[in-house]
Amino acid sequence: MQVEAHPYFTQPELRKTLGKYNIKIMSWYPLGHGDKSLVNEKIFKELAEKYGKSPAQVILRWHIQMGFVVIPGSKNVDHIRDNLDIFDFKLTDGEMNEIAKLDKNMRYYHRTDKQLDEFASWQPEYEKE
Repeated sequence: MQVEAHPYFTQPELRKTLGKYNIKIMSWYPLGHGDKSLVNEKIFKELAEKYGKSPAQVILRWHIQMGFVVIPGSKNVDHIRDNLDIFDFKLTDGEMNEIAKLDKNMRYYHRTDKQLDEFASWQPEYEKE
C-alpha cells in the first residue's frame, strides 16, 4: 500500500493493521519531500560517517529494514546510483531504535476534502478507437 512514510511519520497503527494481512507499505515521500531538516538530523549524519554513506542512503536503508518498499524518485543519474547503493551495510537494532525516536507523526502531504472527493470520483479514460 503506497502511503506517506519516513522517519518523521512511521505509520505505526497502519503497520499493525497491514501486518495482519502481510501487506507492505510502499513509502511515499521517503526522504521527507526534500525537507533538509530530516536529511540533516544528527543521527543520520553520524551514521553516514560511520558507514561511509550519505544521510539519504542511511534513511533509505532504514526504510528497507523497516520492511517498507522504497522507490525514491530522481532524475539525477548519480542520485539514482547512490539510492541503489544501500545493501552493503545494516543498521543495528540500537541505531534503528535511535531513529525511531524521530517519529513526530508529521505529514508533508495534506489533502483537502475537495481533493478527496475528486479522487473518489475519478474514473480512468480508456483508449478510444
